[in-house]
Amino acid sequence: MKLGDFGPFVIFAAIYAAGTLGLPRISFLAYQLKIGEMASAFVAIFGFPAVLGLTLGQFIANLGVEAKPIAMISPVISFVGLLAIYYMRKLSTLAGCLVYIAITGIWLTFTLPILNPEVSSSLAALSAFAGQFIAVMVGYLGYLLARRTISSPTQASVRHVPAIPSESNPVATSGLADGGNVPNKR
Repeated sequence: MKLGDFGPFVIFAAIYAAGTLGLPRISFLAYQLKIGEMASAFVAIFGFPAVLGLTLGQFIANLGVEAKPIAMISPVISFVGLLAIYYMRKLSTLAGCLVYIAITGIWLTFTLPILNPEVSSSLAALSAFAGQFIAVMVGYLGYLLARRTISSPTQASVRHVPAIPSESNPVATSGLADGGNVPNKR
């Protein structure tokens, strides 16, 4: 990782950790939607520093929310899913996001009943897959908007002004209507 990659790394770690710990929780069935999951699709734009940042952010968030040891494995599973987005970004970011949802959804289906014994396996599966789908697809829509904004050329046109004044354009270098003479104001 280069020094220039440090900024995106820190930003994505902060987005995940602060989004999960600092913002109100959004409950969806037996699952808590995590705002940080919405940043997953942006791995396709920001690359490997975003993968590492989101993984670290999830680790930090899990320290603050779920103190059970099994929850500490979640960042590793998420890392694998984020790598899927990273490596599939040139083929299809949407496909990478769906693979991420599948990988993390399977893991969450397994862990939700362990972390919360009142949750049945079927409710855990529905909650995990639907919750991950909602969070990641909202992020994917943001990714599409960002990619469109980044890739669209600016519409401003630049007017070429000759550098040497001529009879047809006496204001070429000064830009003043009187041919470059600045009136003396006293």
